Amino acid sequence: MKDKNKKNLLIILNPVAGRRLPGKFNNIVNILQKNGLSITIKETRHAGHGKEIAGENVNEGYDMIIAAGGDGTINEVINGIYPHQIAFGIIPLGTANVLAKEISLGEKANDIADYLINGHSSPCWLGKANGRYFTLMASVGLDSLAVAHVSTRLKKIIGKGAYALSFIWQVIKSKNITYQVTSDGKTHSAYNVIITNGRLYGGQFICAPEARLEDKKLYLLLAQRGGRFNALKYAYLMLSQKYPESRTVTTLPMTQTTIECGHDNIPVQIDGDAIGCLPTNVSLSKYALNLVRPIGKTC
Repeated sequence: MKDKNKKNLLIILNPVAGRRLPGKFNNIVNILQKNGLSITIKETRHAGHGKEIAGENVNEGYDMIIAAGGDGTINEVINGIYPHQIAFGIIPLGTANVLAKEISLGEKANDIADYLINGHSSPCWLGKANGRYFTLMASVGLDSLAVAHVSTRLKKIIGKGAYALSFIWQVIKSKNITYQVTSDGKTHSAYNVIITNGRLYGGQFICAPEARLEDKKLYLLLAQRGGRFNALKYAYLMLSQKYPESRTVTTLPMTQTTIECGHDNIPVQIDGDAIGCLPTNVSLSKYALNLVRPIGKTC
């Protein structure tokens, strides 16, 4: 890389994630530096700090801001960047890494470094729920309950499997709750609600085949049958890549949706993090994020 193309990159690192994969992170940084990039690393020190660091540095002359950590770290950083148009990249070091999977980013250090060096940036429209922007997904129902109550200790031990166990526990213990959903002027009832900007649920399972991050559109998915049996059936359909084909799942394009119910303390989750409780209003962002993608990849 020639000097005239030299880039000045800020990496916002979650040190907990960095300690989990220190060799991988250090290899990525070494490759970037060997290719002539100037690297500044700033570590987060508490919840929400990633947003603070990003917001304080969007106008400090960096060519790209990079979130290094899990999906929670990524979410914090995009909320600090928005609505600035600085290029935004990721170094996935978390448990699920759903955005990395959505943009087909490889897992090896060489793949990630090459993506940051040679990738192209393009618009990524965001959703907004409870005052927080998200890149991929908001949901209400058994999955949001599972996210809100997942064991942090178990997540460190078995990774994504902790979410599956939390989901099963919620199926066993939770009440059959109906949600009232008003979307673009029409009212619906559902037992689980997903609002997505991407094709994949959890980075692996197809839930909205027509969704693309670069499209100025969100999709609303309504599961219309309740009860434990149907909850397990929907989980099976998701795992078998058949969820959007189900006759009892309604999929609608949307720009603004309100979700309510008659129960207290029902959590809302975005991109794998609980962000408060119902009622919530979910809408499309006014501006797009300038997301870096691997070369040749669209979402």
